[in-house]
Amino acid sequence: MSFYFSLKPFEQFGRVLINEVNIEVEPGEHIAIIGDNGVGKSTLLNAMHSKFSNQSYLMKQDLTDVLNETGIDFIISVFPKVAALRMKIENDYDKIGDYIALSGYEIEQKIITLAKRFNLSEQDLNKPIQLLSGGQQTSVALVRAFISEKAFIMLDEPTNHLDQDRLNDLISAINKSKQTIVYVSHHRGFINQTASHVYEITDKETRKFKGNYNQYKVVKDLELQSQYKAYEKQQKEVKALEESIQRINEWHASAKASASVRDPNQQKRLSKLAQKAKMKKSQLEHKINDKQLLAPEHDDKNYYFKDSQQFRKRVLVKFDSVSKCADQKIIYNAIDFEIKNEENILLTGSNGSGKSLLIALIRQKVKPDEGRVYITPSLKIACFDQQNNNLNYNQSPLDMVLSLEHMTRSNAQTILASFGFNKDKIHQTIRTLSMGEKGRLQFVLLYFSNPNLLILDEPTNYFDIATQDLILNMIEGFKGQVFIVTHDTYLQTHFKATHWTIKNKQLINVTMNSNHKINMENTVQLLKDFKNIDENGHYETDK
Repeated sequence: MSFYFSLKPFEQFGRVLINEVNIEVEPGEHIAIIGDNGVGKSTLLNAMHSKFSNQSYLMKQDLTDVLNETGIDFIISVFPKVAALRMKIENDYDKIGDYIALSGYEIEQKIITLAKRFNLSEQDLNKPIQLLSGGQQTSVALVRAFISEKAFIMLDEPTNHLDQDRLNDLISAINKSKQTIVYVSHHRGFINQTASHVYEITDKETRKFKGNYNQYKVVKDLELQSQYKAYEKQQKEVKALEESIQRINEWHASAKASASVRDPNQQKRLSKLAQKAKMKKSQLEHKINDKQLLAPEHDDKNYYFKDSQQFRKRVLVKFDSVSKCADQKIIYNAIDFEIKNEENILLTGSNGSGKSLLIALIRQKVKPDEGRVYITPSLKIACFDQQNNNLNYNQSPLDMVLSLEHMTRSNAQTILASFGFNKDKIHQTIRTLSMGEKGRLQFVLLYFSNPNLLILDEPTNYFDIATQDLILNMIEGFKGQVFIVTHDTYLQTHFKATHWTIKNKQLINVTMNSNHKINMENTVQLLKDFKNIDENGHYETDK
């Protein structure tokens, strides 16, 4: 069946989010919803789910309310009767027959099989969700969505925290699915590989485009070029009319100054000039008001961090033979690692490999079991937290920015407006903001904290594409060192840094190994180029 959602205007808590919503989804379509942070994408998914509650399933971004549940309990709760009986048979074996009749064990096996496709073991499924990594939590939420067997599945930011292998699993699952799938995402590569259509959401309207992100971008770029040409043409016409009016007014003023009030012919000529000027002015107003063309919008904002304190020491952070266990499992085994002055770091690794633990060790939130972690004493670290744990959800954005040293109310309002917080948003409690808006607020706070080392843990999660590009510009302008943990291949390829990865409980310098490999290849090629070396050490090349 087709799914159609229309509302004019689309409101939430008495506030208009989108002037006019028209969403039409045909059976089997896989649609990506894109739009700026805070425009109402997640709210729109919730409204659509409410309308089609019997036919649809909504995977939400936030699992805060179920962190104490095990993965298997959370997933199987999508079948309420089965979940209720599963709880009862733990103490009442007479209920096993009823459980079998509801295909309880078959559903459990389906969950386990699907979970393995997302690299979740039975042991992982039996852990409380709060003990799983961010990527594993996303995988649990995805398994619950696909196991629901609903005809219409809605996914809110399904790629967040997923490593490349798990992302490939999700891409495969979507492309093989015959279900109708609508998802909110800002991951360009993911949209390119999965979307049959793209819905663009703005505060004015919703628009549907056929094809993936690249195809959508081609159409939008062409539209923007057409808007520029039309705007430039109109501006030239307006300028010509203004110049014409100015000339007529000058003629009229000159004629009026020299004309005799007693000469009927001269007075008649003055009257004609006045009428001509009035007509030209009317044409000008018609040009402006009829088409109402505005200059095409473009975001040319750039933000720069304050100059950071320059360190004379060569090494800011150093790990010497560090070992660390978590949940009785060895995560790191005698690793060596360092962050040098004037060197940025890119860290990658599979979900659950220990990336967030490494950050905790650098921030001295946890201590190593063996070895030593050295941090330069005067080093000031600012960390972007993927769970937004450094935000006070009971405060407003304005409250948090005003808590910064030497911050005035006027400056705080100006700063927040620059980062997309309007006069209503700055007074809302932070818990009511979208995930992207919470992330943007973190960046406002980081911007004015004047750190020497900036640690960004999955900084592009939940951010719209324009904000992702803005972050890259901000990073390029940062005077200190940047340490980024990310699965985002776009960010990886656009961030100049030494690349480290976690593999087999070790930290491996990918950049150094890559350079070493290149040097070895060059050496081998050099030996091939020269056939002999004579007794004086001279190379004898082939003739």
